[in-house]
Amino acid sequence: MATIDEVDTMRDSRDIDGLIRALADEDEFVRSQAALSLGTLADPKASEPLMRMQKEDPSASAREAAATAYKWVVGRIREAGPAR
Repeated sequence: MATIDEVDTMRDSRDIDGLIRALADEDEFVRSQAALSLGTLADPKASEPLMRMQKEDPSASAREAAATAYKWVVGRIREAGPAR
């Protein structure tokens, strides 16, 4: 089980894999913070886990956080344009 402080540390160190793992934490606040952190970092690797979380998480607030984060990630991907 992660803490909010650990999620913040993962965000600050750009630990995408750690944040993705935190999406499955038992604490809905940790899951929400991890989702929003992934949205802030906008790494394309996070899009699928966030899409799944916004549909499947048992917590409405965590689903909402995942939906917001997913929009941020997709928006950043669109801004970057096609890969060259």
